[in-house]
Amino acid sequence: MKVAHPADPGRSRKGRGGLWPSLFLPGALFIVGCSLIRFPDPPDPSLLVLVAPVVMEAPIKKPTDIHSFEVPPPEDVESAMLARLAGEVEREAQRLLIEHLARQPGFRVVPFEEVRRLTAGLRVPGQRIPEPQLLALGRQLGADLVVTASIDDYGRLQWHHWAFGWLSVASTHTAIVCAATAWNPLAMGAYLAWDLTTDFPLWYGGAYVLGWAFRPVHVIVEATQLEPCGAASFWRDEEVVIIAGKKALAAYPEDQRARKEIQLRVNLEQAMQNVAERAGKTLRLGPCEEKDERPGSRRRVETGPRDPDSRIGDEAALPGRQGENGIQVQLRDLRNGLGE
Repeated sequence: MKVAHPADPGRSRKGRGGLWPSLFLPGALFIVGCSLIRFPDPPDPSLLVLVAPVVMEAPIKKPTDIHSFEVPPPEDVESAMLARLAGEVEREAQRLLIEHLARQPGFRVVPFEEVRRLTAGLRVPGQRIPEPQLLALGRQLGADLVVTASIDDYGRLQWHHWAFGWLSVASTHTAIVCAATAWNPLAMGAYLAWDLTTDFPLWYGGAYVLGWAFRPVHVIVEATQLEPCGAASFWRDEEVVIIAGKKALAAYPEDQRARKEIQLRVNLEQAMQNVAERAGKTLRLGPCEEKDERPGSRRRVETGPRDPDSRIGDEAALPGRQGENGIQVQLRDLRNGLGE
């Protein structure tokens, strides 16, 4: 006759002990796998990075979509006010990206105010600086990398973004419900209705419920490597931050935390910080392909940080060239200030 242990009725010690390895092993493998991931060492010597003005490409319709007003603005000024608010977001996004990139080991970033001053004559509100002019400015500064960024969603996710995210999660959860209820159609329908109701604010955004701010921010950042093989875009990253963290919102006065612009600013900073930290771990000068004299042939060239004395003079690509009395003096002073 089998006698069960008083503290563990109906279960032998062998059966109880065999459960722990199955629970512990996946976690242990995950920890070991993470510990084996190694990122490259910081660049040495450091890389000089030029961060271009950020462009707002999110389809914002009204100022009230991204800013809280006591009284909504009149329709006749909405367009001008929206342009001004979008410009402020672009400026803040560029400043945040520059600040967070500058904190990464091995990166020297052209200061924010200097970039704004040097690009003042190149910028058109709501548009990217033409690539030839931007790359020419990067070469004039002796930059190794030119970084561009755009804001693809701000306040709400476009339908093709949130629909894919929601469908991916909902299909997984629905499969679990189906397996647990033996494919009961009533249970499946009830779950899908509940899931859509609760997850719609999360994926679509634009809601503030019980202290939780659903203000999605989606940024796209690209890096272009300059000489010696010619400009080549080789690094791209995206970041989506949906929920404004309560800890970050706590840094603001309580009466400001429900404001849209504050919640969006929190998510914008988090997005730029995440991208900058990944760039600090993965963004390095890579090998490029240089054309050989023979048609169709290429050879790989290992590149390193650029020699400041080997800059190519592309002054002609910069509009408003003023010789030694204008932009050339600004560029020369800036290069000296960056430690050349």
